[in-house]
Amino acid sequence: MKMNIKKGDSVLVISGKDKGKSGKVLETSPKNSKVLVDGINIVTKHKKPKSQQDKGGIIKKTAPIDMSNVQVICPVCGKATRVAHKIIDGKNVRICKKCGASLDKEFAKTVKKDTKKAEKSVKKEEKVVETVKTEEKPVAKSSTTGKTVAKTTAKATTKKTATSTVKPATKEVKKAVKTTEKKSKTSADSK
Repeated sequence: MKMNIKKGDSVLVISGKDKGKSGKVLETSPKNSKVLVDGINIVTKHKKPKSQQDKGGIIKKTAPIDMSNVQVICPVCGKATRVAHKIIDGKNVRICKKCGASLDKEFAKTVKKDTKKAEKSVKKEEKVVETVKTEEKPVAKSSTTGKTVAKTTAKATTKKTATSTVKPATKEVKKAVKTTEKKSKTSADSK
């Protein structure tokens, strides 16, 4: 089984007798899918002296805990998170599911740049929705007054680059455009 947890990661225990505690990973064993975490799952061993120089007694030591009972703590957002994988420069990099930051130290800068670009595109998309352009179009002469009347219609402009990178935001844009069109139609009908 593939391990999402590596030696040196800070980890939060999500189930078992030490639930809620956190510590640093000292060892991993992928064959058994176990992790040895500092200060977690402490057991007592009764040691019998093998010679006269050895001391016997009760010894406390950390025992391995199952990998499924543990979640990685993101160094950027500080939350326990699941691990996503992304290929950067031909290498598989572990990424935080909550904030999108890299859990591997050597790829932290490249992932930060990618997340900033995505955030900027979302902000641009929100600005486009907020600034709805109004255009005036002349309509045929009114039957009662004989003058040309201008109706205002609302149109929203969206950029393909912003909508293609972030899919959830496009639904919000479409909803905002529909509501502005409905408002403009009702205001034009009431006049």
